[in-house]
Amino acid sequence: MTVTSDPVRYGYLAELLDDPMIEEIIVIGGRRTFIVRNGVKELVNVVVDAAAVRRIADQLLAGTGRRVDQANPIVSAQLPGGSRVHITGPPVTHPDRMNIQIRKFVVTASDLSDLASRGTLSKEAAGFLREAVEQDATILVAGAPGAGKTTLVNCLLKEVPPDRRVVTCEEVFEIDVDLPDMTQMQTRDAGLDGGAAITLRDLVREALRQRPDRIVVGEVRGPEALDMLMALNAGCSGIATIHANSGRDALEKLVSYGVLAGENISIPFLRRTVAAVVDLVVFIKRDGDGRHVHEILGVPEQLDAEVFTVEPLFTWSRSSLVRVGGPLSSASNGSGSQ
Repeated sequence: MTVTSDPVRYGYLAELLDDPMIEEIIVIGGRRTFIVRNGVKELVNVVVDAAAVRRIADQLLAGTGRRVDQANPIVSAQLPGGSRVHITGPPVTHPDRMNIQIRKFVVTASDLSDLASRGTLSKEAAGFLREAVEQDATILVAGAPGAGKTTLVNCLLKEVPPDRRVVTCEEVFEIDVDLPDMTQMQTRDAGLDGGAAITLRDLVREALRQRPDRIVVGEVRGPEALDMLMALNAGCSGIATIHANSGRDALEKLVSYGVLAGENISIPFLRRTVAAVVDLVVFIKRDGDGRHVHEILGVPEQLDAEVFTVEPLFTWSRSSLVRVGGPLSSASNGSGSQ
């Protein structure tokens, strides 16, 4: 099937966007389109020309304050329904091959108890994390793209005591929680009108000026790691997500990202700081049976300056999350205490 023009807004993607079972849409230059449904990728029998892809991209970005062009060939934005769109175009891609990727939030749990009922984590682990948030523990949520990190963060934030002030920093607004005292900020690309870019590092620094009790960083993937660590070391607690293959790997990646902040940032300093401010690491994974928390690690006092000491508290065993560690007090280093 070939489509060369379509007056419908979003073109042939409109139907895919409306399908509640589709989690992700991947357009590769219009030559191939894939969808992800129930964790399984499928090829869609539709081919469109470059002009149609360009028109759809412009429609997707309309009203977001962002645009894709030669000066800004890589753009991320949030659609009105909450889905996240990522577009790459020339000169990053081939001249006639603009790519579009849309990640939809089709299953959003209401809270930790809801996650437990869906089998994402056990009831005991849900209660444990609820207590951790109430005690102002700093939590690092790790996993692969699409594993459900943002959904888990939303559920964790719903457990924040109402008297706490929360400031969030994101590349694109994805956190969707109604808290009594919460300020949300997102980055901005340099504008055609001469407006300067606002980076995630800028937002984290600004967050600290707003007297937060808890800082939330939507996704740590660069030098903003250092600014976040410094903010958490100033006395507030935090929640952040990071792409990683395990809980321990998440701590190592946090150190690696911190190194990117400058030549004079030493690894031993970063390792000490990470261990001082992070209380818990929650690793979530998507497999053929869905999304599951595979481990919850505590970060106790460190025994080795070269290797992170972690305390397994919950681990995935025989298709369920099993408690293997002690109480929260044994995992908390007290960095987020009020």
